[in-house]
Amino acid sequence: MMGEIVSVVVPVYNIKEYIDKCIDSIVNQTYSEIEIIIVDDGSSDGTEQIIDEYEKKYKNIAVYHTDNKGVSAARNLGISKASGKWIIFVDGDDYVENG
Repeated sequence: MMGEIVSVVVPVYNIKEYIDKCIDSIVNQTYSEIEIIIVDDGSSDGTEQIIDEYEKKYKNIAVYHTDNKGVSAARNLGISKASGKWIIFVDGDDYVENG
């Protein structure tokens, strides 16, 4: 799998208290060929500003804002934007152990 891009799709909705830990855990993985696609499903609690700051800070993060349509629609949008050979999903209120 060396050199192949892994797309990580993160659907988010009103989870400002968890999103930093989630994104930091993905950014800090030892495998470097990761694109992070964050789909904001209509947040209104400040989550949207937090993820926009991450997009400005990291070149491998892309953020998409949509009206609230549910997690399945957010994941489908993320899949449509992914360029990696592999796609994984991480919920915005979860995190990934280092590896």
